[in-house]
Amino acid sequence: MPPRQIPCESCRKHHVKCNYGNPKCARCERSGIECIRRAPRKFRHTISDASPAGYRTLQYIDETPKFSETSPTEASFQSPKVPDSSAHAQSLSSFNSEESPSTPFGAFSSRLLDTPHLPWPQTGPKEACLLRYFVEYLARWFDLCDPERHFVKAIPQIARGSEPLRNAILAVSARHFSTLPKEKQGQVIEEYGLQQDLAINEETVLYYHNKCITDLRSLASEPEALMDEILLATVVILRFYEELDSPFIDLPTETAIQGLNVFVEAQAKLALSTPGLRQAVFWVGFRQEFHVAFSQQRPIRLPLSITTPYLIWTPAPDHIWTNRLLIICAHALQYCYDDHPAPLDRYYELIDLHNRWLQSRPPSFSPVYYEEPNHEMNDQLFPKIWYLDDCHIVASQSMGLLNILLTAYSPHIPRVGPVCRESMDVMNAKLRATVFEICGIAVSNRQSPPAFTTLCIAVNICGDRFTDLREQRALMEVLVGTTRETSYWPTTESQKRLKEVWGWDN
Repeated sequence: MPPRQIPCESCRKHHVKCNYGNPKCARCERSGIECIRRAPRKFRHTISDASPAGYRTLQYIDETPKFSETSPTEASFQSPKVPDSSAHAQSLSSFNSEESPSTPFGAFSSRLLDTPHLPWPQTGPKEACLLRYFVEYLARWFDLCDPERHFVKAIPQIARGSEPLRNAILAVSARHFSTLPKEKQGQVIEEYGLQQDLAINEETVLYYHNKCITDLRSLASEPEALMDEILLATVVILRFYEELDSPFIDLPTETAIQGLNVFVEAQAKLALSTPGLRQAVFWVGFRQEFHVAFSQQRPIRLPLSITTPYLIWTPAPDHIWTNRLLIICAHALQYCYDDHPAPLDRYYELIDLHNRWLQSRPPSFSPVYYEEPNHEMNDQLFPKIWYLDDCHIVASQSMGLLNILLTAYSPHIPRVGPVCRESMDVMNAKLRATVFEICGIAVSNRQSPPAFTTLCIAVNICGDRFTDLREQRALMEVLVGTTRETSYWPTTESQKRLKEVWGWDN
């Protein structure tokens, strides 16, 4: 079949037949004008360096014929021209004139490509529901200190081509969804316009979790796996799954914990020096490790030397200042719980870091509203502290956890002697005030449910310091409300232990 002849632009514009002369058609030759022919535009799929991993872009391929003539007119045609409005209008005109005005609409519309609606591989209604649930309800837990919101935007799209990552998302979504009351589950499914019999239950949870673990084990032997940022994200999501099962009270299984430490340590240097997905995932893993270590009263299982270059005081966005504070908190854990007692000078270094961060932080970290608690009202024992950004909430509560460590492990508290009791009373009062402040931040910022996670950590550690019945009831109510409102943090075991400590069972 001979190749399709391309009519020139002038013949197209005037709706006349082009006789396809070379280099000019007869009409253009008679008129003494340029004979311009443009090939139909073609595109090819390419991978753009600037686009997220796996994202394809369309690249235009210019196949316009180039004519070799010596006249100045044709020679100028061979040079690329900057498109202007007239050229754009000419292009539209040529497009519209390809079909004769008498051509039936059906013949014209038959040339339009149908819009494909191809679902992701291996996704039915249940998987689609869980993927959407992750983006709309759970991704915010990860993106607290990430202005780019990688877990909302990039991670779910990358999961198209990564089965381990997809299974991790499905597992954590199924775990969280299965903790919802049946009424709430029905509301979500109805909102998505799906049938009510999706059967997202414990069997669903274990199925995707086991598949994810199997995938990670099979990939662990590959030499480049440790430096794979997608597998790092997979392990971080898997850690979140284990937090749902074991809320920092009993030691969770070591599968994801050991994997997380290995991945975070291996990729830390590259993550800290290169902004992007890897760095965002690294800081999620670092924050998770800090919370687990604080709850279990142990040092962080990461070499803190990898974060030393990051702990500087130069101007930076707010989320970076929050990450700097987390590094100081990690060093405090190291001081308090290391097997080898640190010298006294180390405590004063931590105090200096604490104070310098407070003095150097941007003014945006100040709350937009603050109100002292009213101790005469049972329902107003917590201060009101409003923030406008998730990373400010994380920083304020992390500062509270840091104050708990520096107060409880102060070398100035006498262990014996006549002033020991008085010093302990002062310390306990300060611990109680700090816990109530952490609670106030969470209760005042219900738009950020992860704040209740830090609240529960503080209450679990310092709950035994509360002896006043009103304060105990206030803490118990906030624990019960955490499970009721966030459907995330299972506080049943915490409630049981605090009742024993407070003697409520008697």
